[in-house]
Amino acid sequence: MTRWDQLHERYFSYLAILSFDKAKELLDKEGGRMSSDFLPYLQMLVQYERSYHNFGFIVGPKGNLSNVRRDKSLSQCYSDLHMSLIEVQTNGKSNISTQASADEVKEINYIEQLTAGLITFFSIRTSLMKLYEQISTAVRRNEHNVRLEGYLDEATSISQLDMSALNIPVLHSLRRLLKHEIDCLLLLIQSYVYICEYQYMDGISSLHHMHCVLSNWNENIENQQNANHRFTLSSSSALSFFKSSTKPALYTFFLKFHELLVAKFTLYFTDILLEYGGPEAKTPMSKTNPEFSTRIAQFSRRSNVEWITLILHTKTQRTCSSQFQPINNNNSLASATSGDDSAYRIIFGYPSKLHSTDDIAQQILKKVEINTETLINGEKMFYNGDANQLKTYFLQNIDPRITLALVFASHRQERDTTITNFLSELLDLLRGSRQLLYFKTAPK
Repeated sequence: MTRWDQLHERYFSYLAILSFDKAKELLDKEGGRMSSDFLPYLQMLVQYERSYHNFGFIVGPKGNLSNVRRDKSLSQCYSDLHMSLIEVQTNGKSNISTQASADEVKEINYIEQLTAGLITFFSIRTSLMKLYEQISTAVRRNEHNVRLEGYLDEATSISQLDMSALNIPVLHSLRRLLKHEIDCLLLLIQSYVYICEYQYMDGISSLHHMHCVLSNWNENIENQQNANHRFTLSSSSALSFFKSSTKPALYTFFLKFHELLVAKFTLYFTDILLEYGGPEAKTPMSKTNPEFSTRIAQFSRRSNVEWITLILHTKTQRTCSSQFQPINNNNSLASATSGDDSAYRIIFGYPSKLHSTDDIAQQILKKVEINTETLINGEKMFYNGDANQLKTYFLQNIDPRITLALVFASHRQERDTTITNFLSELLDLLRGSRQLLYFKTAPK
């Protein structure tokens, strides 16, 4: 052990639990006892990590300049630290003198290991920010239909990066922080894709795994005080639904998105969950998606809609990534349970689920089949109804394989705001658009 180990270990432990004030206080009080070569890096890292965990990397209307350095983005700030340490590492390659004492040799080796570990940390942090910046740009371009499956390859690649340089004792806590975030990111996108692809076993497995990672991460994060303005949202912010949380914004984003995916999974796989869980499953299921069920019930009362259904495109080609490996080989459970081999199948219905042989069900499925090409990109709503028809149909894709259908027993206008607003709100909820606003609007 060197004279710096304990101080550095305390510092990195504070960073790992996101206790930035304690890390800064330690540097202010004990910085003089630390390696002078590293002190400037440690001081900047506190500022950068605080900004990072508060979404300081998002792309704004004027670019992505950080609130730490007005002339650079946060990713550029990290990149500068990364390159600077590489230069230190290159110039500091030491030939240990044969006359060096054992303590001196130990300190030289320690500094080399710490430098290599921090270079790895900055490199991975920069890779994560590049991915987040891509998502932020996509949300700014079209906040209502961002498809996360397009980022699966990159998230997988980041998860496979070599972190062995972080295995030295003083950086163990920092490695744990990175691992929690990377695991959550990958599991979030995997869960999102599995649910969109209607993969029951893989979906429930990845959601459970993400829950375990989030729980473990939560135990290793210090609560933030509400008085800390850096984590407080104004009441007028579009993100004000986050403001009651006492955790930093990045962790809160993962937590809220996981809750959404559990709710969406419950909605899509209602029949299977009830079949295998029995009547006892209704109570826990009702607690996972109260917003979905409440909005659907309220809309039904206001609009007199006859049927609200979700239709699965069973034959549509899946949009799996090149690195997308199924967890289970038993994803046929959903199809086997239904006993239905048709190209389109109703998986949810309100006020009750339609049987595939019902006349109205046949009409809905036929319209979905005829208009598949129109629906497939998820942007355009299909409308079918005129004064001479007994029924009016509104169809729109939520995911590539899932279509939402509304059926009215009378003529309704295509631009009926009650209907179009409901469609827009429900699609935003199911696609995670509200959560992804975090990548568009920085907390105040």
